[in-house]
Amino acid sequence: HLVAELQRIEIVLRGRTEAKRVVDIKAETGGRVIAVPVEKGQQVKAGDVLCELAENGRHAQLSQTQAAFEKASIDYEGGMRLKKDGLLSNTSIAASKSALESARAALKMAELDVEHLQLRAPFAGFVEDRPAEIGVLMDRGAICARWLDEASLLATGQASEREVAPLVLGQPVTVQLTSGERIDGAISFISRAADPKTRTYRIEAHLNTNGVNVRDGITARITIPLQEVVAHRITPAVLALDDTGRVGVRIINAQQRVEFHHVEVVRETAEGVWVTGLPSEINLITVGQEMVADGDKVDASPDNSTAQDDKHSEEARASAP
Repeated sequence: HLVAELQRIEIVLRGRTEAKRVVDIKAETGGRVIAVPVEKGQQVKAGDVLCELAENGRHAQLSQTQAAFEKASIDYEGGMRLKKDGLLSNTSIAASKSALESARAALKMAELDVEHLQLRAPFAGFVEDRPAEIGVLMDRGAICARWLDEASLLATGQASEREVAPLVLGQPVTVQLTSGERIDGAISFISRAADPKTRTYRIEAHLNTNGVNVRDGITARITIPLQEVVAHRITPAVLALDDTGRVGVRIINAQQRVEFHHVEVVRETAEGVWVTGLPSEINLITVGQEMVADGDKVDASPDNSTAQDDKHSEEARASAP
C-alpha cells in the first residue's frame, strides 16, 4: 500500500566549472622586455603592470610631437587673428587647421605608443601563464600573460532536448563540486543551437562563490529545481510495458481487479524511482504482475518482504485466481 508524497522535480546535469573571462594580454607595440613584475600563479589587481618594454626613443618622439603640436596651435591662432583683419585668405586658414589636426593626431599616437610600453592588468585576477621573459624581443601581438578572472566563474553543462525545454534565464541552480561544496547560482545562458555531435544544448550558470576558492575545470553536478508534484516512490523492478510500449505499473483496485496505469518517472534516487500518473493511494503489485492482465480478478496478499519504511508500509503480492 503506497501513499503519494510531494516531490520536487529536478534536472541534473553533469558539467564543470569555467572561468567567464580568460584573456591573453598582448603587446600593442613592439620592443624588448625590460621588466616582468608578476610571476605565473600570482594574483594581482586591476591596473598592475604585467610586462614593461624598452622605450627606444619613444619619449623623445613624444616630446617632438608635443612641440610640433604647440607650434601648429600657435600658427592656427595667429592665422585666425590675421583673418579678422582681412590679412589672410580662407585657404591659408584651412591649411593651418589641417596642419593643427595632423599634429594633434601625431601627438595622440605618440602618447599611446608610450602608454603601450607598459602592459597592465585589465581587471583583478590570476596570472595563469606568463610566457614573456626579460630580454625577449616582443612583436606587436605577442602574448605577455594569460589572465583569468577568478571572481567570475560559471558552471557549464549540456542539456538534452527534453531537459532544455523548461529552462529559463535567471532560474536558480545548485552546483555540487567533487569536494562536496555546494554553491548557488543562476542560469545566465541557454544555447539556441544544438551541438551537431551530441544534439545537446550548452547551459551556463553564473556562480555566487562568496569567497569560496573554486578552480576552473572542476567537475560539477548542476541541479536545477523545476516544480513540485505528487508522486509515488516505487522500485524500478515493478515497471512494465503495455502493448503500445508505454511504461506503467499494475495495481489492484477496490474490487480486487488489476488495473494498468501509465506513469512518468520524475526523479531517480538510490531508494527507487518517483513516478506520477497514479491515484493518491494505491495497492501496487510487486510479485506476479507479469502473470496477470488488465481487468483480471486476483487474490492479493501483503508483500512484507519489500516494505520500505513507515510511509511505505506494505506493497501487494498478486496472482491470478
